[in-house]
Amino acid sequence: MKNIFKEPAEPFALFNYSDFLILIIINFILYLFIKKRIIKWTKINKIIFGFFLFIIIPFLSCEIELNNVHHKFEIVDGFNVLYILFKIPFWWMIEIFMIYLINLKTKKFK
Repeated sequence: MKNIFKEPAEPFALFNYSDFLILIIINFILYLFIKKRIIKWTKINKIIFGFFLFIIIPFLSCEIELNNVHHKFEIVDGFNVLYILFKIPFWWMIEIFMIYLINLKTKKFK
C-alpha cells in the first residue's frame, strides 16, 4: 500500500497531504481555544502562538516536504525543490487569514 504522506507535493500545488493534516490539527486546536476557552489570550500566549504559527509550522512543513522529495527522487537538484521557497509565504498568508478569523470569533463571543 502506498503511503500518501510520503508523496511530495506537485510543484504548482504547494501543499501535500501532511500539510492538510497540519491545517486540520491547527483548526481543531483553535476551535478548542475559542469555543471551549481552554486558555485565556494573554500577551505571552499570543506571542507563543504567533511564534508557533509563523516560524515552527512553515519550517516543519518544508522539512517534511524535503524529506518526501529525497524519498521519491534519486537525483534532487534545485529545480525539484524550488517551489519550497514559496511554501513559507503561502503558510504566512493562510495564518494571517486564520488570525483574522480568530479575531472575528473572539469579538463575537465577548
